[in-house]
Amino acid sequence: MAVKKENTINIFDFVNTVPTKLYKKGEIIVREGDASNEKMYFILNGVLSVGMGAPDQGNFHEVRKLSTGEFFGEIALISAHPRSMTVFIESDRAQLGILDKQNLIKIATTNPMFVYALLQTYVERLLEAEQKLKDLLDGT
Repeated sequence: MAVKKENTINIFDFVNTVPTKLYKKGEIIVREGDASNEKMYFILNGVLSVGMGAPDQGNFHEVRKLSTGEFFGEIALISAHPRSMTVFIESDRAQLGILDKQNLIKIATTNPMFVYALLQTYVERLLEAEQKLKDLLDGT
């Protein structure tokens, strides 16, 4: 994962009022190919695995791990595109904050920097993916 710059905005500063939910080890939060539920998730504690395939069917390929202080699913808030990855709980338990589109609009209205922070993170992830693709094509 890319190193965060000091001027990066902390998205967690804006989401202290979102509903939370506890999950157990092995629970699948979203599946690759599922329709967007217009929700993104903030990891308040725990470790999650992100990848392609289905861990409960034995064909899962992990792309990355996410842990406390990270988030995923931001594309689902602004796009009806199906989920691109499967995400499941790897630690014994995890607590996630859940932000839906309605709450996003409320937060964005009062804190426009939140939208900027989401965009900044999305661009960093896109650049990281592009670099991984270049590395694969270059054979490194």
